[in-house]
Amino acid sequence: MKTIYLLVSGKGWTPFQYNELSELAAEFEARNIKLGYGCTLGAGCKLGAGCELGYGCTLGYGCKLGDECKLGAGCTLGYGCTLGAGCELGAGCKLGDWCELGYGCDVPKSLFISASRHAVSYWGEDVIQIGCKRYTISEWQKHFRKIGEATGYSTEQMEEYKGYIDLIATMHKTWALH
Repeated sequence: MKTIYLLVSGKGWTPFQYNELSELAAEFEARNIKLGYGCTLGAGCKLGAGCELGYGCTLGYGCKLGDECKLGAGCTLGYGCTLGAGCELGAGCKLGDWCELGYGCDVPKSLFISASRHAVSYWGEDVIQIGCKRYTISEWQKHFRKIGEATGYSTEQMEEYKGYIDLIATMHKTWALH
C-alpha cells in the first residue's frame, strides 16, 4: 500500500492510500489533476490542484508539486523534490534529489557538453560558460582563440570549442527563452 497526499479544503494535506493510481481517479478528477499513462509516484508525494504529469513521469519519494505544475512526458524528479505553484518542466527533464524550483519556474531549453578540457553550458540566454569563463555568444565567437590561448588550449582544442560555440549560436537563434 502506498500513500499520496492531496489538498483537502479545510484540512490541508491529507493522506490517501492506494495500490494502483487508478484507485484515486475520483480524487484526481475533483482536483483537476491529470496523470499521463505510465506515471509512477513515490511514497509520500504531494500533488497540488491542477497538476499535469505527462506520459511516463516518475516522481521520487516525498516530492511536492504546487498547484498548476506541468511536467512534460518522461520527466523524472528525484527524492524530495519541491516545485512551486505554476512550475513547468519540458519533456524528459531530470531533477536530482532534493531539488527546489520556486513559484512559476519555467526551465528553458539548455545544453551541457562534457568536452575534452572544460564543460560547456548554455541555459537559453545569450551566454555560454566554458569552465569558469562566462561571456556572451558574440564575445565567444569573436575572442575564442584569444581566450583559448590565454587558458593554454591547444589549436585542436580551440577548434573543438569553436564548434560548440557555433552550435550554440545556431541553436540560440532558433530556441526562444520561453
